[in-house]
This record gives sequence, C-alpha cells and structure tokens, in this order.
Amino acid sequence: MTAVALEAPVAGPEGKRSEDRLFEPSEVTLEDSILDVWEALDARGRAECPVCSATIAPTGCAGCGSRLLQH
Repeated sequence: MTAVALEAPVAGPEGKRSEDRLFEPSEVTLEDSILDVWEALDARGRAECPVCSATIAPTGCAGCGSRLLQH
C-alpha cells in the first residue's frame, strides 16, 4: 500500500478525475525491498535477507534468523 498526499482532485482529459502526487519517492522504499524478497523467494526459494544480506529462505534467514511472515 502506498500513502499519497493529494490536492483537490483535478479533471483530466475527457473529464476524468486525476490525482497529482505531492511526493514521489526517489529511492527504493521498504515496501519495494520486501516485495522484491517475496518475489525472489517465490521464484528461486531463496533471496538476500533485507536485514543482514545473508541468504533467506521461506523458513527464515541463515544469518540473523529473520523471517518474513504472510498475514
């Protein structure tokens, strides 16, 4: 989920409302990093741990013991 600060809605082309972003992150967000780890785990069964950079598997990280839990 992304938080977006908006001004009043603006009518765009063809009368459709559009939303102008007040802030656009210029760096990789925490959300992006975690989603990349989930995608790598799904595709390869392992990824780089976002906490310690060791190898993380679906059961947890071999280096620091961190785990990604799905709710």
